[in-house]
Amino acid sequence: MNRSDIVALKDLSSATELVPFDSIPAIFKDDFQVYIFGKTIVKDACNRRFAYPSDIRKWVRVLVTKYKD
Repeated sequence: MNRSDIVALKDLSSATELVPFDSIPAIFKDDFQVYIFGKTIVKDACNRRFAYPSDIRKWVRVLVTKYKD
C-alpha cells in the first residue's frame, strides 16, 4: 500500500455520485469484491459497473478498521 492508494481511498470516501469499479485501487480489489457481494450494483449502457457512494463510504470504514494496525 502506498500514499496514492490512501489518497484514492480518501477521495472515494467523499464521493457523492456513483463510483465506477475501475476507480478502486488494485491493492483493494479483493476486499472490495468480498464487501460489495450482495449489494446493489448499477450498470450503464456499456456494462460498466458502479457502486453507490454510501456503500463505498461504509467499505472504506471497514478497510480502515481492518488495516489500521
